[in-house]
Amino acid sequence: MNKRTSMEIFKSVVLALFLREVQTRFGTKKLGYFWAIFDAMFMVLIFAGLKSLISAKSMPGLDFPVFLATAFLAFFLWRNIVTQSINAFSANKALFAYKQVKPFDTIVTRVMLEILVSSVATIVFVMIGLYFGLDVSVKNFNMVIFAVVWLCVFGFAIGLVSAVLSYFYEFYAKVIKVILSPLMFISAIMYSVDSLPPLAREIILYNPLVHFMEMIHGFYFKTLDTYYVDYEYMMYWTLIPLWLGLFFYKRSEKRILSS
Repeated sequence: MNKRTSMEIFKSVVLALFLREVQTRFGTKKLGYFWAIFDAMFMVLIFAGLKSLISAKSMPGLDFPVFLATAFLAFFLWRNIVTQSINAFSANKALFAYKQVKPFDTIVTRVMLEILVSSVATIVFVMIGLYFGLDVSVKNFNMVIFAVVWLCVFGFAIGLVSAVLSYFYEFYAKVIKVILSPLMFISAIMYSVDSLPPLAREIILYNPLVHFMEMIHGFYFKTLDTYYVDYEYMMYWTLIPLWLGLFFYKRSEKRILSS
């Protein structure tokens, strides 16, 4: 019998963890899947409805519900990747008794699950948008997908750092959750950077999420551009946390497995 390779073991473990995660998160009832998809959708529809009523003509050439939904769905995806990664190690601690299961696998599994849920929510929104006659056409589909994938890698990097630090320092998990709360309002989700006063624009661009939202919007809508997107800044915010996360994880893997 041939010995399985490390990659084959990794894929088998991640698949098993994925099925277990789906069962744990959503249960056996179909309603669990319904709320997993529509929890984010309800938020999108509420904010989109309110914003379109208040300032329906503030951005001519695009539908406000679509503008808000693209950013809300992207933000929820990033935020959920980070928050679900924080307790990934502690939630699966009992499984570390099996030598094939590594803490890193649990992070990958949760990221995959969040991507799946977000993808289904996006498809549902597109169907709703088409039903109500909204303009959901994309200017550059490939670049939008690239921006979302990059956002997922960014979320994975922050999530990995957070998972390691929060496992050993409980206060870190509380701090990061407090920081995540106001991000929704300062990440260019309900407005564009160009619509802000110069001083506010300069300040908000220090938030890396703003660049991702501007990138998604700039490549999605024909009337918007990516003028304020700093790709080098985004790269730093992706690669440095990713390197730190992998470094911290490598140094602490044995401690996590034995604790």
